[in-house]
Amino acid sequence: MIEGLCYFNNEGLSDITSLLFSELLAVYHKKSMEICLRIYVYDGDYYHGKYITNTQGLATYDPIKWDKKQGKRVGLKKRVVKLDCAFVHYLISEICISTFYRLHFINRWTDALYKSLVIILKSTECDLIDYNWNERVYDMVREKCELDHALSWLSTLGGAFSALGDYFPSCAEIAGKISINQFKLALRLGDPTIAARCRLFLALSLIQKKRFHLARRIIYSEFQKARNSVVVDNKLLNMCRGIWAKLQYEYKVYSESKYRIKNVLADKITYNLNK
Repeated sequence: MIEGLCYFNNEGLSDITSLLFSELLAVYHKKSMEICLRIYVYDGDYYHGKYITNTQGLATYDPIKWDKKQGKRVGLKKRVVKLDCAFVHYLISEICISTFYRLHFINRWTDALYKSLVIILKSTECDLIDYNWNERVYDMVREKCELDHALSWLSTLGGAFSALGDYFPSCAEIAGKISINQFKLALRLGDPTIAARCRLFLALSLIQKKRFHLARRIIYSEFQKARNSVVVDNKLLNMCRGIWAKLQYEYKVYSESKYRIKNVLADKITYNLNK
């Protein structure tokens, strides 16, 4: 009768049955208040999990630290059972979730001599195929392939418009927009190296549009991140140095042309005044 009650919902029981359920749960809780059951999951070579469970719940633990905390080594005997490895997964989950099942399990497997349970894993008789996870992995693989394909196309287009950006401002603008779209795809892929390169492509577009100060900030920031990262990417560092050299050259050309235009205008004004 006790085992049967764990399959019903309290809301669907009558008042008498609900009261009986509460009384039984209180009795089990009182009986198991001071009892702790240790569960060892073992496959013959390695321990896959060491748990301790009581009325409060289920938790992993370190046997050495636990015994030191108790002030002595525990020398109690252990029960040994062999269970299907797939069944053990659901067993541990049910012990963690269900309070009533956990109390019933503790009272079933503990007494004055035995307060530890060793579960030896057995191979499953038939393999379980997780179709839901298979569908998720399939969607993730297809998405990764499509993102890589789109990133390749954008890289080709971005390189073409960037090459024309030195001569046509509209192409430099389009190259910058392509870099932003590449950056979004890189974030979706979760690749920080590709994301850093996309930001450098954007800086190159800004150089072509004569926005030197913003481009300088982006290049310097990416160079510092690449140099201080755990795994240093020399290609990314060289890319930063190359775009920095282009920034210096373009800024020098722009400053000289601006200075020449200023001198030409000054000469024209002087000539007109003298005339």
